[in-house]
Amino acid sequence: MFAMQKSDSVMRAMKRTTRAVSVFGGLCAFASFYGGSALADIHKPSPSEIVETAQDTYHHVIFENEDIRLMRVVIPPHGKTRWHRQSLDYVNTPIVGTTIHKDSLSEPSRDGTMKPGEVRYLPYSQKSDVDQVINTGDTVNAQVTFEIKRKGIGHFGPADRANTQAFSMILDKPVVRGWHVHLEPGQSTGDYTQSGPGVRVFLTGGRLMTREKGAVAFSEKHMSQGDADVLAKGTFEVINGGMEPMDYNEYELR
Repeated sequence: MFAMQKSDSVMRAMKRTTRAVSVFGGLCAFASFYGGSALADIHKPSPSEIVETAQDTYHHVIFENEDIRLMRVVIPPHGKTRWHRQSLDYVNTPIVGTTIHKDSLSEPSRDGTMKPGEVRYLPYSQKSDVDQVINTGDTVNAQVTFEIKRKGIGHFGPADRANTQAFSMILDKPVVRGWHVHLEPGQSTGDYTQSGPGVRVFLTGGRLMTREKGAVAFSEKHMSQGDADVLAKGTFEVINGGMEPMDYNEYELR
């Protein structure tokens, strides 16, 4: 079983990805499928073989509160997840994509390719599933995912970034919105307001500087590709304090 921290092999695989980086596709979400087989072709698990997603061997919970369960997913080459139950709305950002085989108790089995750079949202709170995923590729499959624990809509604010051009919308759902941010060295997002809890997933690494409105001092972090932060609400400015361009996705619950 993989440790909670990123292994050297994972980091080497991540570094082989292009700068046009990894966005959402999913361990349990695929950018494209080809082929398919009947439900009868798969081995159906017994109840004792099914675990919650957070208990799966390759889903590692790295943060959890009443709103968000944040996970790092690391599937080794030709590795197989356990049969796991999906019952919460799920947002997925692949960091290193591979070919995948997915078996499901509610859908036909499928082969597909998980592609970095494609965001996926799966509304499992509306229709739950039990599935198992095999990494059919020869490299590590790495993702950052989160489950939305608070069900329903309208718990938070509008999740609006219209006042800044730094945010390009990539996901617009009733319970969550997402944006891609690209910052050149020294570039700022300008002030923006986050009205609900959120997640930031780094597609490239670098020196991140953030400052809450009214503060003088910046908070400084050195991030790596595939790192993630859970964000509190407030009004902030983000600056790329490094020497290389920075890309990340930011998500906010609504």
